[in-house]
Amino acid sequence: MDMDDGIAPADPAPASRVWPMEGTTWVLTEVRDEQGAHAVPGGIRSTFQFLDGHIHVETGCNAGHASASLAADTLQIGPMALTRMTCPDSVMWVEHAITATLTGTVPYLHSADVLALGRADRVLVYRSDLPPAA
Repeated sequence: MDMDDGIAPADPAPASRVWPMEGTTWVLTEVRDEQGAHAVPGGIRSTFQFLDGHIHVETGCNAGHASASLAADTLQIGPMALTRMTCPDSVMWVEHAITATLTGTVPYLHSADVLALGRADRVLVYRSDLPPAA
């Protein structure tokens, strides 16, 4: 195939792209705690977004938001307002992990399309939901 045919080659290093912390919708993929790494149960979609000084979360059952300020390696998160529906135990387990982690000063690591939020006893691991803006 001739490289001048107008077809762009596949991105050789998609992991080199960086999704911005602010404005990106992050999807929870696993919860790590003292018992190990736990994949989010199938059928549960839980998201996190930091935008305009607030975090917005979907826990898989309930939705909420809180004021937040971003520093070099921490988020300072205020009290979270959250809807209060009751859902199956597996969904409530995910929600509890989120609400217990996303409060006060929360360390984070952000690398390419992965965002990890939490402390030594519990870490929420998110991946970007969309490709980065060009």
